[in-house]
Amino acid sequence: MRFASDEKSLLISGKLAGGIELANAPAVVDVPVGQGHVVMFANNPMWRHQTQGSFFLIFNTALNYDHLGAGRDRPGDQGRAATSPADNN
Repeated sequence: MRFASDEKSLLISGKLAGGIELANAPAVVDVPVGQGHVVMFANNPMWRHQTQGSFFLIFNTALNYDHLGAGRDRPGDQGRAATSPADNN
């Protein structure tokens, strides 16, 4: 998940300093580590109970912890897709 690519689309009301640095930057990063995952958030979804809409980032991650790698190729699958068992004969 990324922030909006246009700096002017990042904030609906108020002011934002340094919006160009946020534009098109990752907002949520999921990194496979060993048998698990590390999920990092660019914002603090639990900050002083003020951003209730972003609580769902944590809820979704916690409730779907066993499916975080869905749609992602496993490291060993890349070589297998190129060759078939018939090619080994």
